[in-house]
Amino acid sequence: MTSSKKGIFYLLTFVLLLALYVLLDFVFSNTLLKSENCYDYKSYKKGYFYYLKKNCETNNRFKRNFPSVKLYTDKLGLRVGNNLAERNKDKNILIFGDSFTFGVGLDYEDTYVGIIEKNFNDYNVYNFGVGSYAPTVHLFKLKDAIKNNIIPDKILLFLDLTDVNDEASRWVDDKIDGIPKRPEEKPAWAKEKTKRKAFIEKNLKLTEEFVSIVRFHSRNLRSRAQNFISKDDKNIRIKTSIQGQFTYTKEEKLDSRFWKKGGFNKGIKKIEDKINEISLIAKNNNSEFYLIIYPWAETLYFGEKEFSWSKFGEKLCDKKCILINAISEFEKYKKTNKNWVNELYFLNDEHFNKYGAKLLADFVIKNLNF
Repeated sequence: MTSSKKGIFYLLTFVLLLALYVLLDFVFSNTLLKSENCYDYKSYKKGYFYYLKKNCETNNRFKRNFPSVKLYTDKLGLRVGNNLAERNKDKNILIFGDSFTFGVGLDYEDTYVGIIEKNFNDYNVYNFGVGSYAPTVHLFKLKDAIKNNIIPDKILLFLDLTDVNDEASRWVDDKIDGIPKRPEEKPAWAKEKTKRKAFIEKNLKLTEEFVSIVRFHSRNLRSRAQNFISKDDKNIRIKTSIQGQFTYTKEEKLDSRFWKKGGFNKGIKKIEDKINEISLIAKNNNSEFYLIIYPWAETLYFGEKEFSWSKFGEKLCDKKCILINAISEFEKYKKTNKNWVNELYFLNDEHFNKYGAKLLADFVIKNLNF
Protein backbone atom coordinates (compact mmCIF):
# COMPACT_ATOMS: atom_id res chain seq x y z
CA MET A 1 0.00 0.00 0.00
CA THR A 2 1.42 3.36 -1.04
CA SER A 3 1.91 6.15 1.47
CA SER A 4 -0.93 8.21 -0.07
CA LYS A 5 -3.34 5.26 0.19
CA LYS A 6 -2.25 4.71 3.79
CA GLY A 7 -2.99 8.34 4.52
CA ILE A 8 -6.47 8.07 3.01
CA PHE A 9 -7.09 4.80 4.92
CA TYR A 10 -6.08 6.35 8.25
CA LEU A 11 -8.17 9.45 7.55
CA LEU A 12 -11.26 7.40 6.68
CA THR A 13 -10.73 5.21 9.76
CA PHE A 14 -10.49 8.31 11.95
CA VAL A 15 -13.63 9.83 10.41
CA LEU A 16 -15.58 6.57 10.85
CA LEU A 17 -14.45 6.18 14.48
CA LEU A 18 -15.33 9.81 15.18
CA ALA A 19 -18.76 9.35 13.58
CA LEU A 20 -19.32 6.17 15.63
CA TYR A 21 -18.31 7.99 18.83
CA VAL A 22 -20.68 10.91 18.10
CA LEU A 23 -23.50 8.45 17.32
CA LEU A 24 -22.92 6.52 20.57
CA ASP A 25 -22.68 9.77 22.54
CA PHE A 26 -25.98 10.94 21.05
CA VAL A 27 -27.72 7.61 21.81
CA PHE A 28 -26.40 7.41 25.39
CA SER A 29 -27.22 11.08 26.05
CA ASN A 30 -30.83 10.56 25.05
CA THR A 31 -31.30 7.20 26.81
CA LEU A 32 -29.08 6.12 29.73
CA LEU A 33 -27.73 9.60 30.51
CA LYS A 34 -30.97 11.48 29.95
CA SER A 35 -32.10 13.46 32.98
CA GLU A 36 -34.61 16.17 33.71
CA ASN A 37 -33.57 19.74 34.45
CA CYS A 38 -35.41 20.78 37.61
CA TYR A 39 -34.76 24.48 36.97
CA ASP A 40 -37.50 26.24 35.03
CA TYR A 41 -36.11 29.22 33.11
CA LYS A 42 -39.13 29.88 30.87
CA SER A 43 -40.36 32.77 32.99
CA TYR A 44 -36.81 34.18 33.22
CA LYS A 45 -36.58 34.37 29.43
CA LYS A 46 -39.78 36.40 29.55
CA GLY A 47 -38.22 38.79 32.03
CA TYR A 48 -39.24 37.31 35.39
CA PHE A 49 -37.38 35.27 38.00
CA TYR A 50 -36.70 31.55 37.57
CA TYR A 51 -37.71 28.77 39.94
CA LEU A 52 -37.60 25.03 40.58
CA LYS A 53 -40.09 22.73 38.89
CA LYS A 54 -42.68 21.01 41.06
CA ASN A 55 -42.42 17.29 41.89
CA CYS A 56 -39.11 16.92 40.07
CA GLU A 57 -36.44 14.26 40.52
CA THR A 58 -33.05 14.31 38.83
CA ASN A 59 -29.28 14.08 39.28
CA ASN A 60 -27.82 17.54 39.79
CA ARG A 61 -24.22 18.72 39.46
CA PHE A 62 -23.50 22.35 40.23
CA LYS A 63 -19.95 22.55 38.81
CA ARG A 64 -17.22 20.23 37.56
CA ASN A 65 -15.52 19.98 40.97
CA PHE A 66 -18.83 19.15 42.67
CA PRO A 67 -20.28 15.67 43.12
CA SER A 68 -23.52 14.76 41.38
CA VAL A 69 -26.33 14.55 43.92
CA LYS A 70 -29.94 13.48 43.80
CA LEU A 71 -32.35 16.42 43.67
CA TYR A 72 -35.99 16.17 44.72
CA THR A 73 -38.61 18.91 44.76
CA ASP A 74 -42.09 18.85 46.29
CA LYS A 75 -45.48 20.02 45.06
CA LEU A 76 -44.49 23.62 45.91
CA GLY A 77 -41.29 23.48 43.86
CA LEU A 78 -39.05 23.46 46.97
CA ARG A 79 -36.02 21.26 47.49
CA VAL A 80 -36.72 18.39 49.89
CA GLY A 81 -35.21 15.10 50.98
CA ASN A 82 -36.07 11.77 49.39
CA ASN A 83 -38.53 10.72 52.09
CA LEU A 84 -40.42 13.93 52.80
CA ALA A 85 -43.28 13.34 55.23
CA GLU A 86 -46.50 15.27 54.83
CA ARG A 87 -46.21 18.71 56.39
CA ASN A 88 -48.90 18.40 59.05
CA LYS A 89 -47.31 20.12 62.05
CA ASP A 90 -48.85 23.18 63.68
CA LYS A 91 -45.74 25.37 63.39
CA ASN A 92 -43.74 26.51 60.37
CA ILE A 93 -40.11 27.47 59.75
CA LEU A 94 -39.57 29.31 56.46
CA ILE A 95 -35.95 29.39 55.30
CA PHE A 96 -34.66 31.75 52.59
CA GLY A 97 -31.31 31.97 50.84
CA ASP A 98 -29.42 31.27 47.64
CA SER A 99 -27.25 28.37 46.40
CA PHE A 100 -25.75 27.93 49.89
CA THR A 101 -29.22 27.40 51.33
CA PHE A 102 -30.26 25.26 48.39
CA GLY A 103 -27.20 23.15 49.24
CA VAL A 104 -25.31 22.75 45.97
CA GLY A 105 -23.15 19.63 45.82
CA LEU A 106 -24.75 18.12 48.92
CA ASP A 107 -27.40 15.52 49.58
CA TYR A 108 -30.34 17.22 51.22
CA GLU A 109 -29.65 15.56 54.57
CA ASP A 110 -26.14 17.11 54.58
CA THR A 111 -27.28 20.66 53.81
CA TYR A 112 -27.59 23.05 56.72
CA VAL A 113 -31.34 23.25 56.04
CA GLY A 114 -31.60 19.45 56.17
CA ILE A 115 -29.72 19.37 59.49
CA ILE A 116 -31.88 22.14 60.94
CA GLU A 117 -35.02 20.31 59.80
CA LYS A 118 -33.87 17.09 61.48
CA ASN A 119 -33.32 18.93 64.77
CA PHE A 120 -36.74 20.63 64.78
CA ASN A 121 -39.05 17.84 63.75
CA ASP A 122 -42.02 19.46 65.49
CA TYR A 123 -41.98 22.16 62.78
CA ASN A 124 -42.83 22.09 59.10
CA VAL A 125 -39.67 23.28 57.35
CA TYR A 126 -39.87 25.03 53.98
CA ASN A 127 -36.62 25.61 52.06
CA PHE A 128 -37.10 28.50 49.62
CA GLY A 129 -33.39 28.65 48.78
CA VAL A 130 -32.46 28.71 45.08
CA GLY A 131 -29.20 29.75 43.43
CA SER A 132 -28.78 33.55 43.10
CA TYR A 133 -32.03 34.36 44.87
CA ALA A 134 -31.62 37.53 46.94
CA PRO A 135 -33.77 39.59 49.35
CA THR A 136 -35.96 40.94 46.51
CA VAL A 137 -37.01 37.38 45.66
CA HIS A 138 -37.12 36.31 49.33
CA LEU A 139 -39.63 39.09 50.02
CA PHE A 140 -41.85 38.03 47.14
CA LYS A 141 -41.70 34.34 48.12
CA LEU A 142 -42.53 35.20 51.74
CA LYS A 143 -45.58 37.23 50.69
CA ASP A 144 -46.66 34.43 48.36
CA ALA A 145 -46.31 31.81 51.11
CA ILE A 146 -48.46 33.83 53.50
CA LYS A 147 -51.02 34.40 50.74
CA ASN A 148 -51.20 30.61 50.42
CA ASN A 149 -51.73 30.26 54.18
CA ILE A 150 -48.18 29.14 55.01
CA ILE A 151 -47.81 31.39 58.04
CA PRO A 152 -44.27 31.49 59.47
CA ASP A 153 -43.62 31.04 63.16
CA LYS A 154 -39.91 31.44 62.43
CA ILE A 155 -38.21 33.09 59.45
CA LEU A 156 -34.56 32.22 58.79
CA LEU A 157 -32.89 34.33 56.11
CA PHE A 158 -29.31 33.41 55.17
CA LEU A 159 -27.73 36.54 53.70
CA ASP A 160 -24.91 35.86 51.24
CA LEU A 161 -22.14 38.12 49.93
CA THR A 162 -23.43 37.67 46.36
CA ASP A 163 -26.72 39.28 47.39
CA VAL A 164 -25.13 42.72 47.06
CA ASN A 165 -24.38 42.33 43.36
CA ASP A 166 -27.50 40.25 42.71
CA GLU A 167 -29.61 43.09 44.07
CA ALA A 168 -27.64 45.63 42.06
CA SER A 169 -27.75 43.84 38.71
CA ARG A 170 -29.89 40.69 38.72
CA TRP A 171 -33.26 41.57 40.29
CA VAL A 172 -35.62 44.47 39.64
CA ASP A 173 -38.92 45.26 41.40
CA ASP A 174 -42.00 45.17 39.21
CA LYS A 175 -44.18 48.07 40.29
CA ILE A 176 -47.30 46.56 38.67
CA ASP A 177 -47.55 42.95 39.82
CA GLY A 178 -44.75 42.84 42.41
CA ILE A 179 -43.05 39.85 40.79
CA PRO A 180 -39.22 40.16 40.71
CA LYS A 181 -37.89 40.75 37.22
CA ARG A 182 -34.48 40.68 35.60
CA PRO A 183 -33.12 43.92 34.09
CA GLU A 184 -34.24 44.86 30.58
CA GLU A 185 -30.62 44.78 29.52
CA LYS A 186 -29.24 41.38 30.40
CA PRO A 187 -25.89 41.39 32.20
CA ALA A 188 -23.09 39.27 30.71
CA TRP A 189 -23.83 36.24 32.92
CA ALA A 190 -27.47 36.17 31.75
CA LYS A 191 -26.79 35.79 28.04
CA GLU A 192 -28.56 32.78 26.63
CA LYS A 193 -26.57 29.79 25.45
CA THR A 194 -25.89 29.47 21.76
CA LYS A 195 -27.92 26.81 19.95
CA ARG A 196 -24.74 24.84 19.40
CA LYS A 197 -23.83 24.82 23.10
CA ALA A 198 -27.39 23.93 24.11
CA PHE A 199 -27.40 21.06 21.58
CA ILE A 200 -24.08 19.68 22.89
CA GLU A 201 -25.20 19.84 26.53
CA LYS A 202 -28.41 18.00 25.73
CA ASN A 203 -27.31 15.49 23.09
CA LEU A 204 -23.55 14.99 23.51
CA LYS A 205 -23.16 14.61 27.25
CA LEU A 206 -19.96 12.53 27.11
CA THR A 207 -18.29 15.18 24.96
CA GLU A 208 -19.55 17.95 27.22
CA GLU A 209 -18.25 16.04 30.25
CA PHE A 210 -14.80 15.64 28.70
CA VAL A 211 -14.60 19.32 27.74
CA SER A 212 -15.71 20.32 31.24
CA ILE A 213 -12.98 18.21 32.83
CA VAL A 214 -10.32 19.75 30.59
CA ARG A 215 -11.58 23.27 31.34
CA PHE A 216 -11.73 22.61 35.07
CA HIS A 217 -8.15 21.36 35.27
CA SER A 218 -7.03 24.20 33.00
CA ARG A 219 -8.61 26.72 35.40
CA ASN A 220 -6.92 24.99 38.33
CA LEU A 221 -3.52 25.31 36.64
CA ARG A 222 -4.16 28.99 35.95
CA SER A 223 -5.31 29.56 39.52
CA ARG A 224 -2.04 28.11 40.82
CA ALA A 225 -0.18 30.74 38.83
CA GLN A 226 -2.32 33.50 40.35
CA ASN A 227 -2.74 34.62 43.93
CA PHE A 228 -5.21 31.94 45.02
CA ILE A 229 -2.59 30.11 47.08
CA SER A 230 -2.16 30.97 50.73
CA LYS A 231 1.27 32.38 51.53
CA ASP A 232 1.11 30.63 54.89
CA ASP A 233 0.65 27.16 53.44
CA LYS A 234 1.17 26.20 49.79
CA ASN A 235 -1.45 23.48 50.12
CA ILE A 236 -4.16 25.99 51.05
CA ARG A 237 -5.80 27.50 47.99
CA ILE A 238 -8.06 30.49 48.53
CA LYS A 239 -10.51 31.16 45.71
CA THR A 240 -11.00 34.87 45.23
CA SER A 241 -14.03 36.22 43.42
CA ILE A 242 -15.37 39.43 41.93
CA GLN A 243 -18.58 39.15 43.92
CA GLY A 244 -17.03 38.68 47.34
CA GLN A 245 -14.04 41.00 47.08
CA PHE A 246 -15.83 44.11 48.40
CA THR A 247 -15.12 43.14 52.02
CA TYR A 248 -11.36 43.55 51.52
CA THR A 249 -11.10 45.75 48.36
CA LYS A 250 -11.65 49.50 48.15
CA GLU A 251 -14.86 50.37 46.30
CA GLU A 252 -13.05 52.32 43.58
CA LYS A 253 -10.90 49.27 42.82
CA LEU A 254 -13.79 46.83 42.37
CA ASP A 255 -13.92 45.29 38.89
CA SER A 256 -15.86 47.85 36.80
CA ARG A 257 -16.87 45.18 34.27
CA PHE A 258 -18.91 43.51 36.99
CA TRP A 259 -19.66 46.31 39.42
CA LYS A 260 -21.21 49.19 37.49
CA LYS A 261 -20.70 52.68 38.89
CA GLY A 262 -22.80 53.06 42.03
CA GLY A 263 -23.76 49.37 41.87
CA PHE A 264 -22.30 48.48 45.25
CA ASN A 265 -24.23 51.18 47.12
CA LYS A 266 -27.36 50.33 45.14
CA GLY A 267 -27.12 46.68 46.18
CA ILE A 268 -26.56 47.59 49.84
CA LYS A 269 -29.53 49.98 49.84
CA LYS A 270 -31.85 47.42 48.26
CA ILE A 271 -30.88 44.81 50.84
CA GLU A 272 -31.65 47.28 53.64
CA ASP A 273 -35.04 48.10 52.13
CA LYS A 274 -36.02 44.44 51.64
CA ILE A 275 -34.93 43.41 55.14
CA ASN A 276 -37.01 46.27 56.55
CA GLU A 277 -40.06 45.03 54.62
CA ILE A 278 -39.53 41.44 55.71
CA SER A 279 -39.20 42.54 59.35
CA LEU A 280 -42.55 44.36 59.13
CA ILE A 281 -44.22 41.25 57.67
CA ALA A 282 -42.68 39.17 60.46
CA LYS A 283 -43.98 41.60 63.07
CA ASN A 284 -47.49 41.62 61.56
CA ASN A 285 -47.58 37.82 61.62
CA ASN A 286 -46.01 37.41 65.10
CA SER A 287 -43.05 35.64 63.51
CA GLU A 288 -39.51 35.54 64.86
CA PHE A 289 -37.17 36.81 62.16
CA TYR A 290 -33.56 35.57 62.20
CA LEU A 291 -30.88 36.94 59.88
CA ILE A 292 -27.86 34.64 59.47
CA ILE A 293 -24.53 35.74 58.01
CA TYR A 294 -21.55 33.50 57.30
CA PRO A 295 -18.10 33.81 55.65
CA TRP A 296 -16.58 32.68 52.40
CA ALA A 297 -13.01 31.34 52.59
CA GLU A 298 -11.66 34.61 51.16
CA THR A 299 -13.55 36.56 53.84
CA LEU A 300 -11.76 34.58 56.54
CA TYR A 301 -8.38 34.84 54.84
CA PHE A 302 -8.37 38.52 53.79
CA GLY A 303 -10.68 39.84 56.51
CA GLU A 304 -13.28 42.61 56.43
CA LYS A 305 -10.89 45.55 56.31
CA GLU A 306 -12.83 47.59 53.70
CA PHE A 307 -16.43 46.62 54.40
CA SER A 308 -17.53 44.78 57.53
CA TRP A 309 -20.17 42.18 56.70
CA SER A 310 -20.53 41.65 60.44
CA LYS A 311 -21.33 45.31 61.17
CA PHE A 312 -23.66 45.43 58.17
CA GLY A 313 -25.59 42.51 59.68
CA GLU A 314 -25.82 44.36 62.99
CA LYS A 315 -27.11 47.46 61.22
CA LEU A 316 -29.73 45.47 59.31
CA CYS A 317 -31.01 43.79 62.46
CA ASP A 318 -31.10 46.81 64.71
CA LYS A 319 -34.36 46.16 66.61
CA LYS A 320 -35.80 44.52 63.46
CA CYS A 321 -34.51 40.95 63.58
CA ILE A 322 -32.29 38.57 65.52
CA LEU A 323 -28.78 38.39 64.08
CA ILE A 324 -26.85 35.11 64.09
CA ASN A 325 -23.30 35.94 63.03
CA ALA A 326 -21.49 32.69 62.26
CA ILE A 327 -18.30 34.39 61.07
CA SER A 328 -16.78 34.18 64.56
CA GLU A 329 -17.46 30.42 64.68
CA PHE A 330 -15.60 29.89 61.40
CA GLU A 331 -12.75 32.13 62.55
CA LYS A 332 -12.43 29.99 65.67
CA TYR A 333 -12.26 26.85 63.53
CA LYS A 334 -9.65 28.47 61.27
CA LYS A 335 -7.37 29.23 64.22
CA THR A 336 -7.29 25.63 65.39
CA ASN A 337 -7.27 23.79 62.04
CA LYS A 338 -4.39 24.37 59.63
CA ASN A 339 -6.22 22.77 56.68
CA TRP A 340 -9.46 24.71 57.33
CA VAL A 341 -10.16 25.66 53.70
CA ASN A 342 -10.13 22.11 52.38
CA GLU A 343 -12.04 20.86 55.40
CA LEU A 344 -14.93 23.33 55.12
CA TYR A 345 -15.22 24.36 51.46
CA PHE A 346 -15.44 22.66 48.09
CA LEU A 347 -12.21 22.71 46.09
CA ASN A 348 -11.55 26.14 44.55
CA ASP A 349 -15.04 27.37 45.43
CA GLU A 350 -16.79 29.47 48.05
CA HIS A 351 -19.56 26.96 48.86
CA PHE A 352 -19.51 24.79 51.96
CA ASN A 353 -18.89 21.08 51.73
CA LYS A 354 -20.88 18.93 54.17
CA TYR A 355 -18.50 19.71 57.05
CA GLY A 356 -18.79 23.46 56.52
CA ALA A 357 -22.56 23.11 56.25
CA LYS A 358 -22.66 21.16 59.52
CA LEU A 359 -20.50 23.73 61.29
CA LEU A 360 -22.93 26.46 60.24
CA ALA A 361 -26.04 24.39 61.04
CA ASP A 362 -24.81 23.48 64.53
CA PHE A 363 -24.01 27.12 65.30
CA VAL A 364 -27.40 28.31 64.05
CA ILE A 365 -29.26 25.62 66.01
CA LYS A 366 -27.36 26.60 69.16
CA ASN A 367 -28.38 30.25 68.74
CA LEU A 368 -32.05 29.83 67.83
CA ASN A 369 -34.48 30.82 70.60
CA PHE A 370 -36.73 27.79 70.13
